[in-house]
Amino acid sequence: MKFFISSLVFILLITNLYASENESLDDDMLNEDSILVEESDFQKLAIEMKQKSLGLVLMLHAEHCPYCTKMENEVLSPMVKSKDYDNMVLIRKLQIDEARDVVDFDGSTVEPSDISNRYDAALTPTLVFLDHNGNQRNEKMIGINTVELFGAYLDIEIDKLVGNLKKNGAEIVIK
Repeated sequence: MKFFISSLVFILLITNLYASENESLDDDMLNEDSILVEESDFQKLAIEMKQKSLGLVLMLHAEHCPYCTKMENEVLSPMVKSKDYDNMVLIRKLQIDEARDVVDFDGSTVEPSDISNRYDAALTPTLVFLDHNGNQRNEKMIGINTVELFGAYLDIEIDKLVGNLKKNGAEIVIK
């Protein structure tokens, strides 16, 4: 009887511990602290990009993608908060599995999946690097691995985007 009660208590403790660990994982996945803008009007964004000579880093993401949440919370939101990239690029996101219309770079109304198809972004998260016309200027980045390494690779791609825009006369002033 003593063994049975001990076993039962052990099982209850393990179950409770497992539930609390999963609860904390779910809490980590929330985007409550995110400041990354979910874009819906790329034409309006294009005007701002052209006026300020900025590129666009666009994260194409899906609703229940834990890697997208990780990229947003641990890489992109801190970049936006730092304001270190404000004079180089705008950083936005677009949920590609959502059934709503968005305004494309040319003013037409499209579904988010149309935009992801344009950039051949079937996997999430995917980062695309765009000019004010919506043209892809760098190779896209698919997925995320080690956050520290990813940030360094992303900085390299942002520098390439800025360089590509400068080559074509879209001078970017870095303060």
